[in-house]
Amino acid sequence: MKHLVIPDPHAHPEYDNDRFTALSRFILAEKPDVILCIGDFADMPSLSSYDRGTKGFEGRRYKRDVEAVTDAQARLVNPIRKYIERRRKGPSERYSPRFVMCLGNHEDRISRAVNSQPELDGAIGIHDLQFEHFGWEVIPFQSPIVIDGIAYCHYFASGVAGRPISGENIGKTLVAKNLMSSIQGHSHIFDHSERTRADGQKLFGMSVGCYSHPDMKEGWNTATEHMWWRGVVILEEVDGLGYYDDIRAVTMRKILRDYL
Repeated sequence: MKHLVIPDPHAHPEYDNDRFTALSRFILAEKPDVILCIGDFADMPSLSSYDRGTKGFEGRRYKRDVEAVTDAQARLVNPIRKYIERRRKGPSERYSPRFVMCLGNHEDRISRAVNSQPELDGAIGIHDLQFEHFGWEVIPFQSPIVIDGIAYCHYFASGVAGRPISGENIGKTLVAKNLMSSIQGHSHIFDHSERTRADGQKLFGMSVGCYSHPDMKEGWNTATEHMWWRGVVILEEVDGLGYYDDIRAVTMRKILRDYL
């Protein structure tokens, strides 16, 4: 199995979605069996609690946030769907990838808004983002999913406080805490660490960076954006036990250069 991991894309109404057009073409060239977004596909700045009440918050609208997310999905998913449909009707080899969406804390902004303002219940919801409509298998926020022996989640919690695993050695911590191969997003940092069990089985932990717009700078990321790694990760020949035969970290810079 070939897994392609899309980390934290942060579709945002103030930044164009051209990177999703390029990524769709890249995916069709690679043809992974699993296309997994690790979360924060949506940014949802209108529901941010970080800078609410400031001048920079003025003009934000929930509707525009949702439109940015649906446009990003149309650019990413629709060309793949059309390719699949053409192959299904013809004599050539068929392609049918699995689409998996792990919800992140930015999608969870919607749930938190409804929880804090009950009058919004039924007026807004995760369904507005139309993930199921575009064919994603949606995994709830903070609920890991295991595919071919690899645990995926937007972030894994550490300690009784439930805070995200973070720091300079995220990969190492993931293996130590989860005792299995694990991949998370959230920090936007790229980090990879390997371990071997007593029986010889290889395990790894990985923080996969992000796929946010290269010019994205908001109040909450000004001090850390320079540390972010932008791109996607491909795992080749995943063996079902949580390991692979090859791994590629492909930068957004290359994807935009070669496929846009």
